[in-house]
Amino acid sequence: MTNTESQEMRHPPVFRKLHGLIMWSILLLVVTGFYIHYPFVDGQGFLMSLARGVHFLFAGVLTVAGLARFIMMFVGKNRDWKSFIPTLKDFALMPKLIAHYLHLCKEPELSKKYNPLQMTTYFMVFLFIIFQILSGLALLFPESFMAWFNYGIFGNEYTSRIWHYIITWIFVFILLIHLYLAIRQGRGNEAEDIKEMHSVNTADEKE
Repeated sequence: MTNTESQEMRHPPVFRKLHGLIMWSILLLVVTGFYIHYPFVDGQGFLMSLARGVHFLFAGVLTVAGLARFIMMFVGKNRDWKSFIPTLKDFALMPKLIAHYLHLCKEPELSKKYNPLQMTTYFMVFLFIIFQILSGLALLFPESFMAWFNYGIFGNEYTSRIWHYIITWIFVFILLIHLYLAIRQGRGNEAEDIKEMHSVNTADEKE
């Protein structure tokens, strides 16, 4: 079995599509959010309206895609909720896993499709998404049905806005790390596929 086939078994097409929707939604929300916070290009009001429209649109896309992925963790033939719950055995792999990411050793054998670092990161991303949705609604409707969030939790709307901004920066760092690891993983899979093809060709030549 090639690495491509293995990836398709571990990550069915519907999961990969939802993953893409979530990642692109977060990216567009980050870019438009920064523009709303600080209009770095003068568009005479048009760009601000466009940025707000795109921001609200993909906030909805992120909500729907995130909810769909959460439901599929527990429902259907591809349910994988166990892969998101780390055990002591998983955490015991953490030193070797960190050494692997530092190019000091090979990746340790995993019993689940996600390693403990990925499990922890995805869990935190899920919590951050929920917070951004709630804080975004609180900023959009500060004095109405979301007033409890602004004044009941943070005491004022300004603090809610600051934390919404801080979490946006956390998403930037997560996206950068995710991009690096995706490229690194892709190169590793490509090398494994080449190695496997070479082994097959060598076996054919011997026959």
